[in-house]
Amino acid sequence: MTRKSCPYCYCSNVNKHGLNRGRQRYRCQDCQTTWSGTTRPQRFRRKLWRQYAQEGRTIQQLADYYHKKPSFIRQELCRYEVSEHIARPRKVTVILDVTYFGSWGLLVAIDPYAVASRDENLVLYWAEILGTERTIDYDMATDTLEAMGYTIQAAVIDGRRGVRQMLERKGILVQQCQFHQLQTIAQCLTRRPRLVQNQELRSIALTLTRTTKEVFQAKLEDWHEEHGEWLKERDPLTKQFIHRRTRRAYFSLRRNLDYLFTFQDKQLLERSIRIPNTTNALDGRFGVWKTRLKSHRGCSKDRKTKILRSFFSERTD
Repeated sequence: MTRKSCPYCYCSNVNKHGLNRGRQRYRCQDCQTTWSGTTRPQRFRRKLWRQYAQEGRTIQQLADYYHKKPSFIRQELCRYEVSEHIARPRKVTVILDVTYFGSWGLLVAIDPYAVASRDENLVLYWAEILGTERTIDYDMATDTLEAMGYTIQAAVIDGRRGVRQMLERKGILVQQCQFHQLQTIAQCLTRRPRLVQNQELRSIALTLTRTTKEVFQAKLEDWHEEHGEWLKERDPLTKQFIHRRTRRAYFSLRRNLDYLFTFQDKQLLERSIRIPNTTNALDGRFGVWKTRLKSHRGCSKDRKTKILRSFFSERTD
């Protein structure tokens, strides 16, 4: 580290001499001259942005704290440039999901096993989504990651069938989020079903996170063997199935069975390929990022995107 020198007599016998409006002052022990240190705009902008984006302070609060005009604070925030993480190609398991901020959203891909000590970036990819998410958005995400040098071993998704089929065509293992599957069951059967058949099916579904594929499949088959004829009942006039919501819940479990327990594959465990069984690692961060954005409800979309980009560039904790 270079020692501070006096700008008047050029000696290095210099000590700190208090603060003046937040700026460090120095005193030369030889010529007894005092002066203020020069400002470092990049360091000030980083500090200002951290207080604004991470700590949730408003522009007016920052203006009062630094005794500056709000226009100056706003100008400095606009000049701040978000540092982007450098891609570090490696074999990864990714979690893909979309979160919305009103009429627009973001598709984000993270590596849940990123190691902070190696400075591995948590957020590998993000892209803006206008309107409803589509399979092509996920297709572009995986293609971009592979072009960046990442090797996608497995992907955890919320359960969109088109996305699952696209990943399988690329040879990527798919793990469907068990939490999203339980949400589908809750939508179909409610949390307090009245029918005995629905109560039994819901009880089986609730064991999803603490059982194996073989045991879970056996329980489903036993339930269907007992209530299969009841499930086929139709309305005599309309010829439609009477228990449509129960059918949707049951067949949802049957269709997704091969993708709900991918993380338990013994061959993957032997190859040290770890796969989370839910998208909670990403959904939890969505909640944190949205909470931080609540302090800046009135800012523009470009400013919100810039704040989110600064969240994405944070090191893994």
